[in-house]
Amino acid sequence: MKHGYRVLIHQDAHDMAARYLRTLRDGGAMGGHLRRVLRDTRLEPLSVEDFLEQLVATKPPQIFAESAVHGDGTDWNQDELSILGDIVVAVAVMAYDNGRHRRPEVHPRPIPATLLFVPGALLANGRGQPPADEAEVTRDGQIDRDGYLRLYERRLLPALTYAHDTSTARGKRALITMPGLGCGQFAGRFKGRLGAVLDDTLVALLDRHGATLGGIAALYFDPYDECSNHESTIHTTKYMVRPLTLGNHDKPQLCTPESYAEAGDDFSDCDLYSVVAWDHVSWPGNDFYGGARSTDDGVKAAATSAMSTMTQVEGAYDPAAYKYQPPRPFQSWGDVVTERELRMAVAGNLTMYPKTTSR
Repeated sequence: MKHGYRVLIHQDAHDMAARYLRTLRDGGAMGGHLRRVLRDTRLEPLSVEDFLEQLVATKPPQIFAESAVHGDGTDWNQDELSILGDIVVAVAVMAYDNGRHRRPEVHPRPIPATLLFVPGALLANGRGQPPADEAEVTRDGQIDRDGYLRLYERRLLPALTYAHDTSTARGKRALITMPGLGCGQFAGRFKGRLGAVLDDTLVALLDRHGATLGGIAALYFDPYDECSNHESTIHTTKYMVRPLTLGNHDKPQLCTPESYAEAGDDFSDCDLYSVVAWDHVSWPGNDFYGGARSTDDGVKAAATSAMSTMTQVEGAYDPAAYKYQPPRPFQSWGDVVTERELRMAVAGNLTMYPKTTSR
C-alpha cells in the first residue's frame, strides 16, 4: 500500500533496535505495552523492520511523554523509549494556514509542505522516574554537549537528508522551518537554557554534514523566546535564527518559502518543510487527535492535512475554527484511529540513513 508518509531512522538507531531485539530473543524483559502487542507473536522470525512496526504499535494517538510515561517497564522501558525517540516521520501535507498558534492567517490557496516529526530530547518525567534521554545528554547534572549532539544528529540528520533528497528529486530546494525542539515541556529543569545549546548543535550538524545537504537552501530556526536574531551561511545553506518573540511574529512556521526571504535571498524555487516537535510515544499530531490546536505538534496537525495523510480518511479545513476536521460522524481524529483500528505502517515504509529503502 502506498502511504503519504515515510518513516525515517538513522543507521545507529536501527542498530540499537537490532541489539534490543536480540536481547528479547535471549529472554530479556520488555515493557508492558510491547508485551501486550507481542503476546501472540514469535520473536525469532521478526526482521528489525517488522519489530519496529510492532514497537510503534504500542503508541496511542495522543499522550504526553513528559508527564504520562513511567519508563520503568510498566508501560515502556528505557531501551524502548530510546528507540521510539529516534524514529522520525515525514508527512506530505497541504498547509491551510500559517501555523501561528492563535489567530493564524489562512492561506488564500493551500500550500504543499512536508512535516518532519522529530522527538526532542526528553529530559522531564512526571512519574518520578529517570527521563528517557537524560543518561545520554547529561553528565554530572549538566548538559553534555557531545551527548546532546550525538542524540540530535541521530534524530535530525534523517529529516534533513530526506528534505534534501526529496526536494532535489523534484528539481527544487528545501526551506526548513524548525521550532525549539526539546526546549519546552521536554526540557524539565533545563527549560529556558537549551535554546543556545540547540543553536550550537544545529551549527555543528550543518558544518559536519552540510556538504552533502546542498539541496537545503535555508534552515529557519525559531526558538520562540530564546537566543538572539542572527544568521550565517554554512556550506551552501543559510542558517537563520529568528525567535518569534524578537520581532518575527509575522513569520510563524507554515508560511510560503518566499515569506522567509530577507535582503539578498531568493527562495522562490523552494519547497516548504517544517520540523515538528514530536513526542516519543504518540502518533504524529498528538494533541490534535483529541481536537486541541495546541503545542507545536497539535498546531501543525490542525493547520494541515496531516491527519488525512496518516489515516487515509479525507477531512476538511474549517477556517472559522482553524482546524482540519474529520468527516461526520467522527468527533475527532482519535475516533477515526480507534473506530477503524488503524496502525502506523513501518514495514515496507522505512528509509534508513545512510540510505537504504524498503519497498
